[in-house]
Amino acid sequence: MSKTLEQILGYVYLTGVIQRIQSGIPDVLPSAFNTTKKQILGNQGRYTQTFGTRKTARRVEYGSPAVGQPLLGIESRDVKLLHTLEMITMDPLLLQMLRSYDSYDLQKMGIDELNRQQLEFKQRFDNLRLSTVYSMLSNGAIYFDRQGNLLPTSSGAYVTVDYGISANNKNQLNGIVTASWANANTDIPSQLRSLKQRAAQLTGYPLKYAFYGKNIPSYLTQNNYVLDYLARNPPVAQKFLDQAELPDNLFGYTWVPVYTAFFEDADGTNQTFFGDDTVVFCPEVNTVMYELMEGSYQVPSSFNATQNMASALGSMKTVHGQFSYGVPVHNPPTVQMFFGDTFLPIGKVPDALYICDCTP
Repeated sequence: MSKTLEQILGYVYLTGVIQRIQSGIPDVLPSAFNTTKKQILGNQGRYTQTFGTRKTARRVEYGSPAVGQPLLGIESRDVKLLHTLEMITMDPLLLQMLRSYDSYDLQKMGIDELNRQQLEFKQRFDNLRLSTVYSMLSNGAIYFDRQGNLLPTSSGAYVTVDYGISANNKNQLNGIVTASWANANTDIPSQLRSLKQRAAQLTGYPLKYAFYGKNIPSYLTQNNYVLDYLARNPPVAQKFLDQAELPDNLFGYTWVPVYTAFFEDADGTNQTFFGDDTVVFCPEVNTVMYELMEGSYQVPSSFNATQNMASALGSMKTVHGQFSYGVPVHNPPTVQMFFGDTFLPIGKVPDALYICDCTP
């Protein structure tokens, strides 16, 4: 039995198509995580790390010979980028209705649905990019199962991208979080100062952002030490009362709520990245600290028969990052849409990141 276009598209009302679930996942991070990019050929990348010095020059007697010192270290890191490639096939009946020139309404509805399907298809790849950055920040690693599905934790992981963050930069930060933030008598400002001191000594990159989980505002605003500060600073306290979120520059950090960050896994279950009691501390996001590395891929620009391989290669073009192309197929006659991406978020200074569980 043949289907009408309305049956193909779903329930259509006078007011248009109603979308039950909004596409995409929340983007709660500073824009620099998406805009600080570097393009390379293929899927093999390299970046260089240099080592600064904290030592002082030696005192010598005036007129004495210079004291020799070694050159500072430099090393390169090779990385292999993530790659994804998927396809969708249009319904042959919808394809016919797209060409129903005697019915403008049907053709327009078909074109609208075709555009919707392509946009939704692309959204999967945008979701993957954003989710890998979330995983880098919350786990210090990115995990995939054997089928290539993104995982929220290391459980069941077949492929792991590990950023090499030191164990001292995780959990209770090697003794900095000595008491739980859930305890109202914990000196949280003192712990935050100790973390700034540690960051200055370990890497020298000052911390700016505090990406926090759902419980953190309640811990801070019920803490005796923080309450004393808020009582002496009404404008800052008012910001919390207005938004129920931590205000910027509280104790020198830019506080960013990230508890709405999630993705839908292969089983249809929503998976959150940042724990309720988690705070991830991070320096300013720039090319020194971070890059979104985009690899290249050969994409066909035409599918005409050619005389030789060199001519066929001439119909290909090199595209960095996300790419797409459509192909007509004949069995059955329809159209297939391909979309892919070659990329990897790069944390270039792993120990400048601190992934803290505030409730030991």
